Amino acid sequence: MQITNVLSRLSDPTGFGQHREAVDAVVSEATDAVNSAAAVVSSSSSKLKEILTGYDVTDITPKAFSEMLQKLQESGLIPSKDLHELSQIRTELDRQGVASDQHVNLVEMYTKKLQDAEKAAKTPAATASVQRRLDWLEKFATIQASHDAATIDTLA
Repeated sequence: MQITNVLSRLSDPTGFGQHREAVDAVVSEATDAVNSAAAVVSSSSSKLKEILTGYDVTDITPKAFSEMLQKLQESGLIPSKDLHELSQIRTELDRQGVASDQHVNLVEMYTKKLQDAEKAAKTPAATASVQRRLDWLEKFATIQASHDAATIDTLA
């Protein structure tokens, strides 16, 4: 065992901080990456808040809902899979005979729809789909009503 060799490196004052510049560079790169990611999230939150400000899913027409979805699609803030799921809401409104200029409370409608699906013991997939739509609608309603979009995890 060469304990003296290990101890000599620890007690050698000239070796201390020898790799300090490399460590500082790595820390600086990591800090820049975190700051960049935070800026992107902040920008996305503001853009989403800006879009949703004009649309209240608790009092919205099918036509306005379609416009909101189009703006969300153009902004690229929501994955296409989720946009497809949300577009099914408009399809269901049309199927139910809701006029394009008739105001509806989508959060209330989907809360009831989920309760009915759970009572009817439909397939888990059908219930899950309704739950995902309701989750998005609740997020939209919260963001629209919020005065501080930065406190909401909109992409969760």
